[in-house]
Amino acid sequence: MPVLQASLSAFSFLLATLVLTPLTCYFRASNIAAVAVGGWLSVVNIIYAVDALIWAGDANAKVPVWCDISSSFITASHYALPAACLCICIHLERLASFSQTSVFVTKRPRILFECTACFALPIVYTAIHLLVQPRRFDLYEGFGCRPATFPSAPSIFLVWVPPMILAIGAVGYATAAAWHFLVQGVRFSRDNGRSSTSSLTCNMYVRLLGMAVLQVLFSIVTDVLGMWYILSSGLLPFSEMSRNFDEVLVWDSGAITGTVRAVLLVEWIGVMVQSALFFGLFALRKDFIDQSVDQVRAILDAVKSRACGRGKTGHGFSLDSIVRYVSSCMISDVWVLKP
Repeated sequence: MPVLQASLSAFSFLLATLVLTPLTCYFRASNIAAVAVGGWLSVVNIIYAVDALIWAGDANAKVPVWCDISSSFITASHYALPAACLCICIHLERLASFSQTSVFVTKRPRILFECTACFALPIVYTAIHLLVQPRRFDLYEGFGCRPATFPSAPSIFLVWVPPMILAIGAVGYATAAAWHFLVQGVRFSRDNGRSSTSSLTCNMYVRLLGMAVLQVLFSIVTDVLGMWYILSSGLLPFSEMSRNFDEVLVWDSGAITGTVRAVLLVEWIGVMVQSALFFGLFALRKDFIDQSVDQVRAILDAVKSRACGRGKTGHGFSLDSIVRYVSSCMISDVWVLKP
């Protein structure tokens, strides 16, 4: 197995785990859009890493069912990630503009809207993709399975335009949210600090907005790159597409050109960068790092004390109290919308 793919697989597994660390807190806070971003990034990281491990030395269709599932998830993620970012930006814009009666601020309708946009509609998008899918999937040696798309005009409107619209909408709402926040930042900080419906801090607001914008920008880059790669050979009449779901297009190492390899690597590394940004903007804060270091030391002290038969840490805390304290720290900066 090439060293590059092995290294990327290891980092993908690591990032797939790291992006899951804040999801419990966001789920408790009913922040479904942020949960969706972390969940979809974790799934795609796992798919890319597993594919690279399975097809490290050949391009034989060993587990076609896995390819059916993984290529469907990859297709759905192209829609789900910008959709989730759009939901985050809509909510932040409504909060900053004090549209408290908006359906996007009211908790239950907002949860329903975000679940539909981030999980139901990606399934519909994947089903629509079947209309322009000429074969079962494409298989690349060293990279694994990828969705197959026929290079035609309908493919542009059915596959690439919807995520682009979501991304542009997210950027528009993010711009409006940033404007409202700059104009009414003092009022936002004062009112949200006293509000019974929101405990979103200014710091968390900026990090959420930054994360959404960066995720959208990376999604645009990877989608444009994928569209360029598929359409680089030219548009074909849709009538020429012969749909055969028993066919698999195999790319062995000799058939993979430098351009194809570069496109596959950029798509993979792009997901890894998105995952690192998601984890970094939420977890790698100075207060979080300081608390994590303190808690790791306290846990090590607790384990050492229990091994010596004392059962207490040097600071007078039991192991259960430390775990409860860590859990409380993890949810401290997440927005909470009460019914």
